[in-house]
Amino acid sequence: MSELKKQLRHDMTALRRSMSENVRKEYDEKIYNNLVALPQIKNCGTFLVYASSDIEVDTRRFISDMLGDGKTVAVPLCMGKKMTFLRIGSPAGLRKGSFGVDEPSGGEEIVSFGDTVCIVPGLRFDRNGFRLGWGGGFYDRFLKDYTGFSVGICYGICCGEVPTDEFDIKTDVVVTENGIYR
Repeated sequence: MSELKKQLRHDMTALRRSMSENVRKEYDEKIYNNLVALPQIKNCGTFLVYASSDIEVDTRRFISDMLGDGKTVAVPLCMGKKMTFLRIGSPAGLRKGSFGVDEPSGGEEIVSFGDTVCIVPGLRFDRNGFRLGWGGGFYDRFLKDYTGFSVGICYGICCGEVPTDEFDIKTDVVVTENGIYR
């Protein structure tokens, strides 16, 4: 199965890179609107959010808007095999980390997850919430014991069948530009 996942990662990365900037912006806007319409988002005070790269669904606006609304926002920091979420006060507090993704340069670690929403990245999601990540297993290890609400965000063209194994953990919902899948 790892060869299949490896090929899917390659295909999904190529598909995302082939999207025009205009299409990506249009989809990002629709995904943002679908995301913030979720009651769990409206009623939550603490968000665990990845800082998007150029081929991922944009989370920068969400981060800025939640901070602007006085919400707590924490961004993942990966060290070794462990991923922790550190509170940020501003997107300016992010720096390129070891995997080439923006990470917090410091901040208070969020350790209580009961009243949080985790925005989960993925190269591909199925409608049941299973995801194909980048292959490091960080989110699957984190979500295994996560007690909050998890939301996968993905472009609709990247949704489809996802090969799974016993270590894969699904999200509570998946949000695309086309709608919300529970």
